[in-house]
Amino acid sequence: MPKNPPKIELSWRDENYGSVYAVAAFRNYAGSLDWSERTHQRFRGCLKRAGFEFHDGRCSYIAKRGEGIERQRALCDELARAGFQIDSGDVRAATVSE
Repeated sequence: MPKNPPKIELSWRDENYGSVYAVAAFRNYAGSLDWSERTHQRFRGCLKRAGFEFHDGRCSYIAKRGEGIERQRALCDELARAGFQIDSGDVRAATVSE
């Protein structure tokens, strides 16, 4: 694990309007501009494994299959395993008690 893990903020959104159907969607507002190319690759791998893709029209990462909370939890798990620090939007603690 790096000494200063890359930080991410997940702003979960409802993107179910117009022609888009999403079970889960988020935008990343953290400072990802200073990430290395390797960190960006790790992030893209986490997205893919959790079932998210970038939607150009909405400027959001969207999962179109599965259950919303399951996709959100899967992404948080993937990011944590990859060494990311989730500053906001981590749904894992909220879903454990359900």
